[in-house]
Amino acid sequence: MKGQRFNNCDACVDAIFERLGKRIVLGAPLGIGKPNALLNGVYRRAKADPSIQLDLVTALSLNPPLGSSELEERFLAPVRERVWPGYPRLEFLDDVNARRVPDNVRVIEFYMQSGSRLNDDLSQQNYISSNYTHVARDMIGRGVNLLMQSVALREDQGRRRLSLSANPDVTLQIEPMLQGVDYPWLTCAQVNRELPWMGNRAEVAEDLFDFVLDNPSLDHAPFSVPHEPVSVSDWAIGLRAAGLVRDGGTLQVGIGALGDAACHSLRLRERDNDGFRAALDALGADARADAIGGRDRFAQGLYVASELVSNPLFTLFEEGIVRRRVYEDAALQERVNEGLATPEEQRGGTVVQGAFFLGPADFYQRLRALDEDTRALVDMTSVAEVNRIFTHYRLERLQRRHPRFLNITMKATLLGAAVSDQLRDGKVVSGVGGQYNFVSMAHQLPEGRSVLLLHAARGSGARLESNIVWEYPHNTIPRHLRDIYMTEYGMADLRGRTDRECIEAMLAIADSRFQDSLMQQAQRAGKLPRDYRVPDQYRNNLSEHIAKALAPHQQAGRLPELPFGCDLTAAERALAGRLRRLKTAAATTAGKLRLLRALAAPAPAEQEEVAAALRHLRLDRPASGGEKRLARLVRAAYAL
Repeated sequence: MKGQRFNNCDACVDAIFERLGKRIVLGAPLGIGKPNALLNGVYRRAKADPSIQLDLVTALSLNPPLGSSELEERFLAPVRERVWPGYPRLEFLDDVNARRVPDNVRVIEFYMQSGSRLNDDLSQQNYISSNYTHVARDMIGRGVNLLMQSVALREDQGRRRLSLSANPDVTLQIEPMLQGVDYPWLTCAQVNRELPWMGNRAEVAEDLFDFVLDNPSLDHAPFSVPHEPVSVSDWAIGLRAAGLVRDGGTLQVGIGALGDAACHSLRLRERDNDGFRAALDALGADARADAIGGRDRFAQGLYVASELVSNPLFTLFEEGIVRRRVYEDAALQERVNEGLATPEEQRGGTVVQGAFFLGPADFYQRLRALDEDTRALVDMTSVAEVNRIFTHYRLERLQRRHPRFLNITMKATLLGAAVSDQLRDGKVVSGVGGQYNFVSMAHQLPEGRSVLLLHAARGSGARLESNIVWEYPHNTIPRHLRDIYMTEYGMADLRGRTDRECIEAMLAIADSRFQDSLMQQAQRAGKLPRDYRVPDQYRNNLSEHIAKALAPHQQAGRLPELPFGCDLTAAERALAGRLRRLKTAAATTAGKLRLLRALAAPAPAEQEEVAAALRHLRLDRPASGGEKRLARLVRAAYAL
């Protein structure tokens, strides 16, 4: 019987094993779409019974952080209580992190939290490299027989309405595929009333699921992801990227500080156009970028088609920058594009299309508070709908006018290949996700452009290295799909260019401390003339020049450190910075000497900032010798 309801998690887990036996291949969405109680119930059963074989195929699993030292845990414990109150930890994830997953369980991921698994051999071995649009196919290929999903519930005049909420991404794609397999399978949902209820294609019938676990005591706030601070180099990249976006166009943006910088720069372009133009001019005018995008306010507005609907993208929707409506009828969309549709025809439609959402707590609150008409403008749907266009190409081409796909990469070669997911030794940093999909679409759509954002260099001192390299043993995006790269120093438009032209363009946006060595590598390979030299106008690509150019705009408040807020308080962020400084100092000989001097120095009068830090860490009244030593270390952190 479809839609069978349970109010007891253990009873639901019993029913799953009764139907499927002891060989389970469990597929679960990334991010906040996981049904924590059900996942924990199945995982516990497998841990307790070694005869059960469990493969868990998922991505981007999230738990509130735990400290790796006593001092870190003292900092994090009150933060966890405030930011993630009552969040049910994913037990399999804690065991992955502690290297204690039993032999009869495999956790297989197609996307990881960035950098979280670099030193975990088992996770590296169990990684699947899949484009986001291929995940459903690959789950079927692995014999997935249990699909799990967290769902939102709306009770309307006695009628129960379910929504896939944050994660219709893989579920809508894989469920029809399961209909064609020749083995027993189940789909199971866990109701979470704290998830924002989304309509359109995210609304599903209850009988989509075989089993539905619904117990209000299991409801919990979705996982909150705090924003990262935006640096001055982030701002330079974000401002330049915002200038590539065409009014009346389509927008996709990746996650992280660079995505935040790009979205706030679009907001600045609308709110404070003079300030936006002045900031771009301070970085250096670029007529080529202006021809691709624009600097004016948004007369027509934008349409969003982005696998991730982030808090910054949603903010652009709330503020009316994202407002261009699209329709599911190709003939109507063509009339709208040509300005021939009547007002009556243009009712309805949507302005945001996404496959999943993830962000801070207030983002979820604002989604829950949407009125019906506004909610109807947001279409959360399958990743196959968002990340590819060949199913309904004519319609997608009409809807996605002038698309700009803004994504982040770690490194780029002089010949135009991008390195976004793994290191040179094969260790996966995160995963390919949807990046290849978006780059490919940019080439398939006549007005499309792929824009890969990266910092020209990383690290400092002896650890400074260029993110633009001659070659790399791995790439995520091959050079034959090269398009636009953007660093803090400018834009390299590589589409249709010769290898020599690509190399020259990439050298022009590289950090000047590496330009000569990069140029010489290209010359040794015969890809640049021996007498070529980087033009003088690109010889000042240095971080201090960017900082000087943007300092007035930061001081004027146009470029704040956290343009979309943060779940952490200012005091918590400041204390975290001090503790990082302490940890960094303890890692080097010179740092240890500075730390010893700080510990030996006479204790100054207690500043309020230090006193507040000690209270947060519960070290303001140290009772044991260990607590007294920790309190001394904290005071020393403020003297470094």
